[in-house]
Amino acid sequence: MLNKHGWGLKEMLVLSGVLILFLIIAIYYIFTLYQEIGRDVTNNYYYDLEDDLENSAEVYLRDYYEDTLNSEGITITRSVLRSYDLDVSLVDPNRHACSGYVVASRTHAENIIDAYISCPNYTTDGYEEWRSE
Repeated sequence: MLNKHGWGLKEMLVLSGVLILFLIIAIYYIFTLYQEIGRDVTNNYYYDLEDDLENSAEVYLRDYYEDTLNSEGITITRSVLRSYDLDVSLVDPNRHACSGYVVASRTHAENIIDAYISCPNYTTDGYEEWRSE
């Protein structure tokens, strides 16, 4: 391959081809990783909205709810939270309004509080539209 005149055209083309192939593979993996990070950040945003709604419902149950929770559970709508000044702002990263509610029940002496939201680009698994406002 290497003679006293240096690299030949054939050797340089092969080496350049191998380097370009590695560069294309690296760009593909960087792009894929970037997309996954973007999805994780967006999903974390929605998970934070669900957590905020659950925290408001927990305050409602502790401070204002008169009855005893059972295993059937209750639906706490945002209008109920709003009437006690506990509503949270549910907007997606693009500033579109989202709907949501909380289902609270009691099982094995422990309160189970699950928030469900529906935004244009995200819906919590198990969301039932009839339960929201």
